[in-house]
Amino acid sequence: VRRGLDRVFQGASPGTLAPISVTFALLVGFVAADVWPTFDRARSALGMEAARLHEAVVVADTLPESARSTLRRRVQQHIDSIVAREWPAMASRTQSLKDAPSALHAALGELLSINLNDDGQRLARARAVAAIEDALDARRQRILLSQDTLGGIKASVLFLLTGLVMVTIALVHIERERRGLQIFTVAIFATAAAACMLAILVYDRPFGGGGISLSP
Repeated sequence: VRRGLDRVFQGASPGTLAPISVTFALLVGFVAADVWPTFDRARSALGMEAARLHEAVVVADTLPESARSTLRRRVQQHIDSIVAREWPAMASRTQSLKDAPSALHAALGELLSINLNDDGQRLARARAVAAIEDALDARRQRILLSQDTLGGIKASVLFLLTGLVMVTIALVHIERERRGLQIFTVAIFATAAAACMLAILVYDRPFGGGGISLSP
């Protein structure tokens, strides 16, 4: 039976391998170009949110003590909410923009309701409000990016093309006297394909869920 199968598949042309391999390479390139920038954008959004929250607290030092302490408390409440509630929800891709950050919204309302007569304090309030608004925008980007993932269809196509290339390599080297070369060639490609998919999958979930992720 094996000899009969060898004779059947010995006619497989090496030229069949080229288009399948090119398709696999293009798909890997397109998927990587989508996943890796998403991770970088997630890291930038997280850094922007942290920086703007810190700026809001710093510029508020010139405000009255009550306003300053209230703003610090609201920012701390927002950070605690991110760590305790939003981060696990983003890891499971259940965090929604419908869940409003009540602490920062309350901070904005409290800042805008303060009566200030000093020009320096009014400028500080304006900068604090702008910083909080930037932090809210960065939060929206962070949540949207947490919903972005490779997806089952793309992963399935990658695995399918990997299997097709390996089968084609085996058919091209089906001759019995070249069995060692067949195994070696398939092993080389399998290792390369696994490395490529690992490099993609570890960056697929920037806010948790496996692989390399950002911490709160």
